[in-house]
Amino acid sequence: MKSTDLVFNILNFSHPVKELSFYFTNKEEPGLTRLFHSLVPDEVIKHFGEQEHFYTSFDQRVEGYFAITKPTTPKYETIKTEAYTKTINNSAYSAAILKRYYNQKIHQYFNAKGIMTKPNFVHDVEIWLPINKDFNYQNFEKYTLRVQFKTVTKNLEILISYDGKSKIFLKNASALMEHVSPTIFNWVIYQEQLYKYHELPNEATRELSKVFPVWNFDLRTALKQATPAPARNNRYTIFRTNILKFINNYLDNEDFKEIIPITSSQLAKVSPIKIGHVSNSSNQLLFGNNRHDIVPINGMKQYGPLENSPLTKIHLFYIFHEDDKKAALKFNDFLSGKEPGFNGFERYTNTSYYTEKNFSVPFKNKSNPYPEIESQLNNKHFNSDVNYIAIYLSPFNKDKATPKQKNIYYLVKELLLKKGITSQVIEASKVLTNTKYHYSMPNIAIAMLAKLDGEPWRLDRPLKNELIIGVGAFKNSETNIKYIGSAFSFQNNGRFNRFEIFQDSQTEVLAGSILNAIREYVSLNSNLNRLIIHFFKNMSRKEIEPIEQGLRKLDLDIPIFILAINKTESNDIIAFDNEWNNLMPQSGTYINIGWNKFLLFNNTRYSEKFNPSDGYPFPIKINITCNKEELAKDQKTIKELLDQVYQFSRMYWKSVSQQNLPVTIKYPAMVAEIFPHFSGHEIPDFGKENLWFL
Repeated sequence: MKSTDLVFNILNFSHPVKELSFYFTNKEEPGLTRLFHSLVPDEVIKHFGEQEHFYTSFDQRVEGYFAITKPTTPKYETIKTEAYTKTINNSAYSAAILKRYYNQKIHQYFNAKGIMTKPNFVHDVEIWLPINKDFNYQNFEKYTLRVQFKTVTKNLEILISYDGKSKIFLKNASALMEHVSPTIFNWVIYQEQLYKYHELPNEATRELSKVFPVWNFDLRTALKQATPAPARNNRYTIFRTNILKFINNYLDNEDFKEIIPITSSQLAKVSPIKIGHVSNSSNQLLFGNNRHDIVPINGMKQYGPLENSPLTKIHLFYIFHEDDKKAALKFNDFLSGKEPGFNGFERYTNTSYYTEKNFSVPFKNKSNPYPEIESQLNNKHFNSDVNYIAIYLSPFNKDKATPKQKNIYYLVKELLLKKGITSQVIEASKVLTNTKYHYSMPNIAIAMLAKLDGEPWRLDRPLKNELIIGVGAFKNSETNIKYIGSAFSFQNNGRFNRFEIFQDSQTEVLAGSILNAIREYVSLNSNLNRLIIHFFKNMSRKEIEPIEQGLRKLDLDIPIFILAINKTESNDIIAFDNEWNNLMPQSGTYINIGWNKFLLFNNTRYSEKFNPSDGYPFPIKINITCNKEELAKDQKTIKELLDQVYQFSRMYWKSVSQQNLPVTIKYPAMVAEIFPHFSGHEIPDFGKENLWFL
């Protein structure tokens, strides 16, 4: 049954008054809100003259300030000329300035109750509610309120999101600086107010014993705290339960309704006209003998891979610490089918291999094994007629490893790539201690098959003359440099071709890389009807123009569809399914939340039969644009493109579990995360055509 009874995490409200008087000045003073000149009414600029910013006390009367009274609800006027027809609002305050006004009222409302607030990076109101203390921290629950003007409903909206928990050190900044650098302090609390550490008032810098840092990931690393395993519980039920509790405790009362009169405490319904569903065949995957299934683990178990590796001479060898020899032998037994619970790599993937005798690379120095590994590999003879795959048994747990220990993993990967060798990394300790390790073997096997140029499965799509290019990013926290990995490229059936890597600022390189992929495609295919780019953010004109120019030089007049796909799940605006106890909308449901903007629910709830261990992912946000505007209005094309995003999330070959993010974004981000650690800052050509990063 398809999801139809959906509600947003939104309350509707109405303006408390029909008109408001705001007071403006051209001078900055304490307590005033600064407004960019484009946000203020024209009368303000006429009165004071042009300048970059103006200041307002909003509805608080101040002697000598310039007062303007305007309606809160606009009346639109249509202006017609020979050149254009334009509808403008000349009468009321703009939505932008009213949003600032309501935000200030919300801040004041919660601050009056002794509750901390702060603006987030898009100027919404973040609210911190204290819950309990433990030995090291004061804990908080966080909520965000966003004022919107008829964004997804026909009324004014207040969007309520639950942002999870945060914690503040009970140790003050001065005490923590005995162990960590102040450069990794971000938010701190001083006198019950939240501040950025570098924006603390002068008096706070003189008494750091009264400043308490907010916990963050950099502090976790510096203090060598363990990384907790990600929660697999149902975020939809947690999210809604907390939102409803927050509404009941803080919004559904007369005091709040005086500033923002919510019309109902019931969450706003999603209009049925805004709900769509991907095609029924969109989750169909092809396995061995062209058999179909929608669940990768079932398809692999019943039919085997679509294509076994075309390589006929495959040699495995192991790299391990001398204490982990037993783990290496046991893992080899798993691969050969001698351990219970897994029938072996050959039977699972239809790909034969050979473990080369006396070719292993044991090392002694656990803390710094790289010199030993490098020396041994450099002294080995690698037969050019053989395809090697190295199994590296890491002596470190990835959740507890220090940055230095993690870096060894990257350096070993790089060294092997330079020798044209792909690799599979596993944690040595888990092979021996995890009694359910056989459950991990299907994931490892399909990743190894993909690295050996096999295809575990593929989308059941007829080939079209189109090229899909995915561009993802990862920001390195140590260097503060954002790297972009461009997966070059994919055919519409999900077959991977090649990728490049470069930095965020290298716009010309990005364009050149995309054009190279197009040239390669056109050299093998007579026609290219459209280019589809999956981008990790909205693409700027600066990034699009060189691509368009390059296409003109190639004499290709084709549409470029750009799908901005958020790398992270949407947890600001989501929807709940009232027809299902677990609240998550059915997989393949999408909701229109603006002009060609969508929420896409991508999960394994295909029917009422659902495995909770698959998780409850939140939707992803997609924004679709096209350089040929008329095509962006074609609803059939838009649905095709949404189907394609949904399908590409099923092409993840690192796991038999369903992902909610398409590989066009996920794969490039994985490469961009690893690449900054490579000493040579270059990926060999072999590595650009191999899925070594899985």
